Amino acid sequence: MANRTLDLMPGERMVLSSHPHWWYFWKHAASMIGILLLLWLAAEVGWSWLRGGLLWVALAALLVDLVASAIRYAQWRTTRFAVTDRRVAYQSGLVSRHGVSIPINRVNNVNFHQGAIARVLGNGTVVIESAGETGDSVFENIPHPEHVRQVIFDQMDAEENKDATRDADAIAQALAKTQPAPAAPAAPAPTVTSASVQERLQQLEELRTQGLVNDSEYQAKRAQILGGL
Repeated sequence: MANRTLDLMPGERMVLSSHPHWWYFWKHAASMIGILLLLWLAAEVGWSWLRGGLLWVALAALLVDLVASAIRYAQWRTTRFAVTDRRVAYQSGLVSRHGVSIPINRVNNVNFHQGAIARVLGNGTVVIESAGETGDSVFENIPHPEHVRQVIFDQMDAEENKDATRDADAIAQALAKTQPAPAAPAAPAPTVTSASVQERLQQLEELRTQGLVNDSEYQAKRAQILGGL
């Protein structure tokens, strides 16, 4: 994949993506410097036979270094370190492919290492400690490793906040399902109006006048009617 980016899952968002640091080519750069010195030496040598031998060696070395540099460049283009909102991913390989994918919610810690020269150049090694059988994952030649470490921590915090929100929503839904429905308001007790009481007292009085109830029955019934107020 000459310039292929990381394949994202549906809904996944890219946060950081980079190729290895240019220090990835330091061996080939050092070889090129050596070849240039050899060519300079061939030009300065006075003996023609030695000059010719040095020139042929330098040209052969230059050809080998150019081929090796082209292969190294292709490897650099096919190597990518990426951080998304869901995982940390690393892909490499020109012919055979190699990949590592670490979910953000399984990252326990992130460390980085920089020597004195690497700190000046802005590259280093990132070590990710994750839960699982793979243990630590080491990624070399990562540009600005301290910034990468902070980016991963930010995504870890964001993932924890998402989990907390999902848990809170789940608890709220569970409580809503288990909470009993509010009871219907009780029907108000029927009220006895003064007009109906007056009518019943008049009826009771008529019964006593007709001799249908005696005085004691009259008093008891009257007290019962007045007690219902």
